[in-house]
Amino acid sequence: MTSLHLLVFLLVALGSVDCKKVGIIHMHGVTEGYYEHNNFKKFIERETGIPVHLLDAYNYAASLTPMQYQVPDILPRMKEIASQYDAVIAVGYSQGGLIWRGMIEEWDNHNVELFISLASPQHGVYGAPPMATNFIPFLDWYSRTTIYKVLYTIFGQSFALFNYYLDPTHYNMYLDEVSFFPDLNNELESTPVEEKERKKRNFLRLKKLALIGGRDEDVVEPWQSTQFGYYTDEGFSGEVVPMQETKLYKEDLFGLKTLDERGGIVLCQFNGLTHLQFRDNRDMMKTCILPLLTSYQQ
Repeated sequence: MTSLHLLVFLLVALGSVDCKKVGIIHMHGVTEGYYEHNNFKKFIERETGIPVHLLDAYNYAASLTPMQYQVPDILPRMKEIASQYDAVIAVGYSQGGLIWRGMIEEWDNHNVELFISLASPQHGVYGAPPMATNFIPFLDWYSRTTIYKVLYTIFGQSFALFNYYLDPTHYNMYLDEVSFFPDLNNELESTPVEEKERKKRNFLRLKKLALIGGRDEDVVEPWQSTQFGYYTDEGFSGEVVPMQETKLYKEDLFGLKTLDERGGIVLCQFNGLTHLQFRDNRDMMKTCILPLLTSYQQ
């Protein structure tokens, strides 16, 4: 083989590596529809050339369907879109971030490389959303005293947004009454070891997890949940600790600690935005999202 032939061969080989076909699949949040994220789609496609698929599933009232039913129903649709690509970038906004995590854990041999969790309550929610307490003053008191008695019932758990309500002061009741979130987090002792390891293995197929949130968040309480931080066992009487000090991390229940220790977790705190503004704020996307996509640009 001549030097010229060798050079051509190397260029072709390198080109085949760099020209990986990549697509973004975006899952919307609760009480909204996929089309409300069209500005996100237009901006990302214009800036990067990467196609963005907004998943048309469980829009508006349907998004209140219990999460344990949504995840297995949406997964085949995700797989169909993902089959078009060598690698997938998952974007989950708000509740959509939990749906995406559920699908990643259930999807053996998935091709999701990057998971962008956007203003998503990855460690759950506790108490009342700050935005709601502005309109209903007594809601904060109620959420700090007795609301768990309503949410941890068959009725309460029939609504998706309560399927990830984690009251640390009534942890055993949470484990007993909530189907979706303890299973997602690998917290249940009743789950077979083999099944826990399978879900953990699937989560660790991710190359990178990006956790985006900010302190002016007015829906997710505490806002640190968007980056896996949470209240201690004392609840409101205690403090909110960062991801590394939570049980989910320290016990490495589904692989969070392992992923972090190998450099696979990126935190981006972007203050000054309300929950809804995290949908498509351009400054946030330029700061927190575009740098993650540089190596994937078409």
